[in-house]
Amino acid sequence: MAQGEVYSGGNCDLFCQMTGAEGPDILYFGDHIYGDVVRSKKTNGWKTFLVVPELKHELDVWCRETALFERHHQLERQLGEYQADPGDHPTENQPTKNHHEEEASRVIRELDRERKAVVDQIDSIYSPYFGSTFRKGGRLSLFANQMDRYADVYSYTINNIINYSLTHQFWSPPKLLPHEATVAQDD
Repeated sequence: MAQGEVYSGGNCDLFCQMTGAEGPDILYFGDHIYGDVVRSKKTNGWKTFLVVPELKHELDVWCRETALFERHHQLERQLGEYQADPGDHPTENQPTKNHHEEEASRVIRELDRERKAVVDQIDSIYSPYFGSTFRKGGRLSLFANQMDRYADVYSYTINNIINYSLTHQFWSPPKLLPHEATVAQDD
């Protein structure tokens, strides 16, 4: 096998033997999350590129429906604030603490009802039968979790990397854990 050629078919042991490459020296392209990406990552330690044709439609919806996604995020933030401390959100009709708590519970129910309606609307825009491939509301789907965990790079077409050199290194931004994302650091 000559340098710069693409190897297709065969098996991974033969490929490693022919090239002298191993583990992270290899970028494996596949379109099946388990059969291609998870197995080649876990078994061989290869870098992986997942081709996800559905991503094109997901990106189109994401860009087109910005206001709807912003409303969903706004509702989730408001719900989180009310649930964290319902006493911090006074309304005009609250003469006592008990009335205030009852009003807060009512507001939480209304916000959650609206949030669920927005999620249903978003899902129907993605697909009237299944919703998004990658999420349900603000939560990642199992597929998206596996893609995030095992695919080093993903795209809706392999053509999106045609202008990169064969030695290009793709890097992901560091991921914050929930406790890191919600706690401010001292400067």
